[in-house]
Amino acid sequence: MGKGSEGLVLKVQNTHSKTMALKIKRIDSCRTDMKNEFEFYQSVNRNHLGPKVYSYTKNTLLMEFVEGLSARNWFLKSKMNLELIRKIIINILTQCYTLDKLHIDHGQLNKLDNHVIISHHGSKCTIVDFESASCIRKVNNVTSAFQGLIFKGIISDQINKFANYDKKRVEFLNLLSRYKMDMSKKNFDSIIALI
Repeated sequence: MGKGSEGLVLKVQNTHSKTMALKIKRIDSCRTDMKNEFEFYQSVNRNHLGPKVYSYTKNTLLMEFVEGLSARNWFLKSKMNLELIRKIIINILTQCYTLDKLHIDHGQLNKLDNHVIISHHGSKCTIVDFESASCIRKVNNVTSAFQGLIFKGIISDQINKFANYDKKRVEFLNLLSRYKMDMSKKNFDSIIALI
């Protein structure tokens, strides 16, 4: 399914033939075990975010298999329209807002490519890969994801073919600055209203 700098994710079946995802820590990983990531998944699961996590060992993490494509592949391969794009952007940013309110910084949402799985028809978005998450860092989930969706990278290039958000760049930057200073629902809603 995927290979990252810290682990390898495999599609497996349990004894009841249910498809699941198994993340295996790479032997050259700097992480000592999977406990920290497991605990972050438990926290976000309580708020209906991320794939459901089941168990972990020192070197593995067992979780729900999420059907769909990486955000990068979805935006490159799917048939899009403005309404669907807007719906997906709002869905992802709303999940990021929830993470901000939980004081959990994902740490990698500036590169959404493989950190968000989008269902084939775009009806569901799931933030994955909490290995770099932190409760200590200042949270930047909304602003980081916004960069990858609207301002910079291959995903924003695809989105801006349908919705020319560059015209609103200055306005967005002002709203994002305001949000960074005060992560209130009002400031978040102001960003969403402009999408």
